[in-house]
Amino acid sequence: MQTIIENLSLLLGPEFNLVKSGFIGIQDGIITAIGEGAPPVCSGDAEIALSASGLLAIPGLVDAHVHMGDSFAKDVGIGASLNELVHPIYGLKTKLLNDAQEGSIRRAIASTSRDMISSGVTTFADFREGGIAGVRLELRALMESKQRALILGRPNRHFHPTEVVRDTALSAETMSELNEMVQLCAGVGLSGPNEYTAYALKQISELMKSKGKLSAIHAAESAEGQKFSFESFSISEAGRALRYLNPDFVVHFTHSTKEDIGDFSRANIPVVCCPRANSILGLGFPPILELLEANVTVALGTDNIMLNAPDMFREMDYTSRSLRAIRQDPAAVSSKQVFRMATLNGARALGLGSKVGSLEMGKCADIVFLNLNSSNLRFSQDLLGSIVHRARPEDVECVMVNGEVVHGSITHAPTLA
Repeated sequence: MQTIIENLSLLLGPEFNLVKSGFIGIQDGIITAIGEGAPPVCSGDAEIALSASGLLAIPGLVDAHVHMGDSFAKDVGIGASLNELVHPIYGLKTKLLNDAQEGSIRRAIASTSRDMISSGVTTFADFREGGIAGVRLELRALMESKQRALILGRPNRHFHPTEVVRDTALSAETMSELNEMVQLCAGVGLSGPNEYTAYALKQISELMKSKGKLSAIHAAESAEGQKFSFESFSISEAGRALRYLNPDFVVHFTHSTKEDIGDFSRANIPVVCCPRANSILGLGFPPILELLEANVTVALGTDNIMLNAPDMFREMDYTSRSLRAIRQDPAAVSSKQVFRMATLNGARALGLGSKVGSLEMGKCADIVFLNLNSSNLRFSQDLLGSIVHRARPEDVECVMVNGEVVHGSITHAPTLA
């Protein structure tokens, strides 16, 4: 049976063209009809019609990089450096994860998922620590969640700075565990090139490609990491990631070089930037404008939940304002470009571009309905600009994933007399 949602505004297609009065048809979780004006004539009992006057339909937001596992320790370590806080061997986060009760981590992940859904995030990619056990814990935590979750695990084995230069291999036991782990999840999300030998990166790359799984990695997040890579290997962090892992996407790129940007552009590898996380850690701001100018697909992520609320509205707003300030040009970036980073570009980075990220025929019905009559959005003269710079989770009236309402309601959308 097809459901027709009519009398609503929507952002149509990959260009997010505003339709002020249109319709969306949904059947079996897929968008089967969409357009401007009145819907096609109903064919008797085969259709259910819902009026959504006062609502704006936008594609579900995509948080392309997050760490769900540390959400049990919100705002711990603010003011600490990157390595002090999140280094996979000796960072505070590693100690907290090792000491935490499994139940606390699981409940925090489930709570974070609910929070993300209520703020319009329908898809996310999580870099999950803890090897097989960490992946299994998250799967249990998300059993009742309807979000589109891509869990990217990692081996428990990390190479110390003194041994990473020796180019030794991962053991057969570690590779066996990794092989078992990726049967349960979408692939790997590695901590960074400086924690793996070239040999190990090649081993992981070959395994992921043989299994048809995603490989992703943090790279060039800090000046310190770049310095270590150049001094130890005579190549940048991002360069090592590209040469030995050949990832599906990389995260951060905050201290990438011009050569890195050119290389990743030619390799057509997306970059996921996390501006708010980089800023609170004092790491600087990612070269988003330079990446865009090089035709690199740029997506956005909220990164560690211990430092950031997983709110893509905040991420878009901060990104847009910061880019204009950095370039000292109010036209440095458009609202459409920033919105694309939080939707379609994120989907493309995760290999989901044909399924989600925009409202189009044949795509999954992952839809966020915003209340245009909220005090915040009412009187907007530029809805796309308002979404990027003004929208808040409170403006989210309803969220669908695969055509199923997972938050709020359409039928009770408030309207003005």
